[in-house]
Amino acid sequence: MNELPTLVSLYYSPWSERARWALDHHELAYRLVQHTPLLGEPRLRKLAGPRRGRVTVPLLLAGGEALMESFEIARFADRHGRAEPLLPEALEPEIRELNALLEHAMEEGRSLTTAALLADDAALEETLPRGVPPLLRPLLRPLSRLGTRWFARKYALDLAERAKPLAAIAGTLRRLREHYAGRAYFFDRFSYADILVCSLLQAISPVSDRYIRLGPAWRRAWTIPELATEFRELLTLRDELYARHRKRRVQPELDS
Repeated sequence: MNELPTLVSLYYSPWSERARWALDHHELAYRLVQHTPLLGEPRLRKLAGPRRGRVTVPLLLAGGEALMESFEIARFADRHGRAEPLLPEALEPEIRELNALLEHAMEEGRSLTTAALLADDAALEETLPRGVPPLLRPLLRPLSRLGTRWFARKYALDLAERAKPLAAIAGTLRRLREHYAGRAYFFDRFSYADILVCSLLQAISPVSDRYIRLGPAWRRAWTIPELATEFRELLTLRDELYARHRKRRVQPELDS
């Protein structure tokens, strides 16, 4: 590749974190564009090129391709990187199945998180750009609420239901806990499967600010105390995986 790939990313999104982790695992250089929901939608559609339906991040632009799924971005990283593959050929079918299984729970987590953000004035204020002065933040809260509701409509989220999403996430986490059962990895080595599990756990209790920086109100909105307590061993495993395998590389950021 003669030109650096460009990754359009939402810094707090677990889906974007999957893509960044895969690229960083292979120490691939890329330019980073931070996406802004609602306001950044026209630019995102332009970058994604002619396609129908919903356009989302992460979006990787490389060599004339526009990859819009974290799984495909991980495959791209495996093709162009030099580290141990995250999607070994022998394991890829199983990891693809795991990806499909966890995607439903991830969507449920997104509904719960979005509802929690809308219910928390401080969290809505933290949604605003960092440069907004503290005195202006309460006045601009309706703008944050408008953007968050637009986000909910884009992903067709049911913000009124809580019991069903909680049960779905808990059921998935119990299966994962049974599978790991003291193991360090989903398989016998680190793979994209472990990144998938870590991304689901972000909606239960966020990882340290060292990896994904969140304000205190956002961190509160992204935490489900009852699930964080029940699955604390999975969260401990998540933190250990980050400590061992999350290579953070400073990537050049383009104007967002």
